[in-house]
Amino acid sequence: MKGHRPFLSRLTAAAGLWCLQWLVGTAQAHMLPAQNATMNIVDKAVFFVVSVPVSALQGTDLDGNGQLSLAEIDRGRAQISAQFDARFRVASDGEQGKPVLTWIVPPDDAATESAYVVILHRVDFVQAPAHPVLSMDLFGTGPGEATMTLTATRGKHAEVAILSPGTSTHEFFRGSFATFIEFVRIGLQHILGGPDHLLFLLTVVVAAAGWRRWLAFITAFTIAHSITLALSVLGIVRIPAAIVEPGIAASIVVMAVLNLRGGAPRTDKSRRTHIVLVFACGLLHGFGFAAAIGLTALDAGNRLATLAGFNLGIEIGQAVFLGAFLICMRALQRLGQVRAVAVLPRLASALAAVAGAAMLLERLYSLLAAAAR
Repeated sequence: MKGHRPFLSRLTAAAGLWCLQWLVGTAQAHMLPAQNATMNIVDKAVFFVVSVPVSALQGTDLDGNGQLSLAEIDRGRAQISAQFDARFRVASDGEQGKPVLTWIVPPDDAATESAYVVILHRVDFVQAPAHPVLSMDLFGTGPGEATMTLTATRGKHAEVAILSPGTSTHEFFRGSFATFIEFVRIGLQHILGGPDHLLFLLTVVVAAAGWRRWLAFITAFTIAHSITLALSVLGIVRIPAAIVEPGIAASIVVMAVLNLRGGAPRTDKSRRTHIVLVFACGLLHGFGFAAAIGLTALDAGNRLATLAGFNLGIEIGQAVFLGAFLICMRALQRLGQVRAVAVLPRLASALAAVAGAAMLLERLYSLLAAAAR
């Protein structure tokens, strides 16, 4: 029996090396998008594929260009692995998972440099983790690098978590109600932290006078984005983010220019036209909301809880924004700043037009740059 042990050890090592090479090839063939991660629980083992921005790693970008070359990855493997193991932790029921594999690969084997790396990671537990708790602080400093979207799967069940420096810990598979509450927070945070959506809402609000018109415009926007958010979640209609994001910026410019040219709609016909336009733009924003949380990977139970919670959070955020705007307007009126109240709609629309145009140009440039690569 003892004579067979070296052979079995070599066979096990060879099988492990083959699996590792297969995983590396798969990760490179199916490039994991930046700021995304996956977690798959199989019995007592938890497998991760994580995209880590270069700006989150210390002492690895030797030439300081914000990207890692293949040579820099090779030289910094031990350092990157040590940082990852220390800053990416998973536990369950008081037991800390034991890291058994951390392997670094470039996100695309055809590229010579990249702003992020893909890390294959395995953690083992003594008992199968029922409610794994993930804690991490591998957030970058570049644009869009302050969040990480992680999709967790266990058999037929799936769950999505969005981690950020303020919420860098998440407990998975707690049930639909916990998921609902979590995504109310995420929806609220997304709408209040999204300058593009707030700018669009600003162009909508300043175009109306009186709570009935505000309610009509906000309701049209709400119904529209709820429709496309649901369609995208159910996988019925999907539009690539490369189209949606510039389209959202363009919607800000269109609404702002419309306000500057015609002011607030005064006739019933112009108001109906304005509502139809707001509704059309809302359809586009709904796809943007769906893209922000990657809902299509969820199982049916969590999908409903996530959709309802996220949508409610967005509505609460819209109500908060509208309330703050009305309070500011009322304060100006009470202070006797009638002229400021009269000028505010045009000034706000002009600022929104400039900011929206800048967003549109930046997103189109990023799209063209990505196509050129």
